[in-house]
Amino acid sequence: MVPSKKNTVLVDGVVLNGPTTDTKAGEKFVEEACRLIMEEVVLKATDVNEKVSPVFLLVEEAVLKKMIEFIGWKEGDGIFNPGGSVSNMYAMNLARYKYCPDIKEKGLSGLPRLILFTSAECHYSMKKAASFLGIGTENVCFVETDGRGKMIPEELEKQIWQARKEGGAPFLVCATSGTTVLGAFDPLDEIADICGRHGLWLHVDASWGGSALMSRKHRKLLHGIHRADSVAWNPHKMLMAGIQCCALLVKDK
Repeated sequence: MVPSKKNTVLVDGVVLNGPTTDTKAGEKFVEEACRLIMEEVVLKATDVNEKVSPVFLLVEEAVLKKMIEFIGWKEGDGIFNPGGSVSNMYAMNLARYKYCPDIKEKGLSGLPRLILFTSAECHYSMKKAASFLGIGTENVCFVETDGRGKMIPEELEKQIWQARKEGGAPFLVCATSGTTVLGAFDPLDEIADICGRHGLWLHVDASWGGSALMSRKHRKLLHGIHRADSVAWNPHKMLMAGIQCCALLVKDK
């Protein structure tokens, strides 16, 4: 681009007079460059062949590994998803598969009435996932919360016993770390104790609050998250990652 001479510009009493570039030419250059770069990025990022897009694969693996370390697991696995709702649905599907592995071949027929438990302040995606997976929204038990919006562990255990008494088959507890309205963090350690006693999968929806794990001051809010079987964590909520950036992390590879 060839510098061109333009008229004097007055800005806050300061005279700016000198060679300037042609802004339209600059804009056109940036536009063309961005188009070419983004075309290349999309082609590489969407190619599942490791030989074609090795850098993207390595970046994904490195980020997931670091997130697993922050949770406190020695090993694990994960996947990025279109949103936290999808992460929660994947976790529900994994919990159901662990409870009844035959479902992959036999389907829903012949299964007992599966029951899952979650906070009354949970994200709406829990009911949506139960609907999509054929579990049924009536089989989602909402556990009472305290004045600050945290799940009450004693009420959770009461509901588990009641479900069994009524012939249901409890298989999953979903705790929330950072509820949508109140920003409440469920007491994970106490909930994990209950899941251990009853043999239930513990999923933690930390889509909003998971990033507190990176704070020395606030990570105590998620004390006990290392005992979960799966965790949903959205870096785009507090880590300033671009939307969407949502991960489902699991302890068992």
